[in-house]
Amino acid sequence: MIRASYLCLPLACLLAACETPPQRAPRPVPPATTRITVDPQAMSRAASAACEPAVADALKRRYPQPGSVMLMAEREQYYQRPNAQTSVNGEGVFEPDDSSSSIGFHYACLYNARTGKVDDVQMRY
Repeated sequence: MIRASYLCLPLACLLAACETPPQRAPRPVPPATTRITVDPQAMSRAASAACEPAVADALKRRYPQPGSVMLMAEREQYYQRPNAQTSVNGEGVFEPDDSSSSIGFHYACLYNARTGKVDDVQMRY
């Protein structure tokens, strides 16, 4: 009888192993792709904040001592460009000197979101 139980033990272990499903190795999880989404309003605010001093500096290069410079924020238009650039088009008024006469102008400013800097400013008087 003892001999029979020795023979039954391996058979019982084999049958017990068959009851348990085989364990699968966990599949490696691919790394998550990084997708950066930018809020268009936040991009417009950043572009506007960078373009305002750039436009004022461009005026000062042409007119070394302007009396006052006023950019009309409500007239700004934003256009998304390729390569993380935003074009800000707007209007403004400035006094070329301390006189009371003023000159209106249009500007186009190209803001680069990757560098956080203005790439170009174009002005029409």
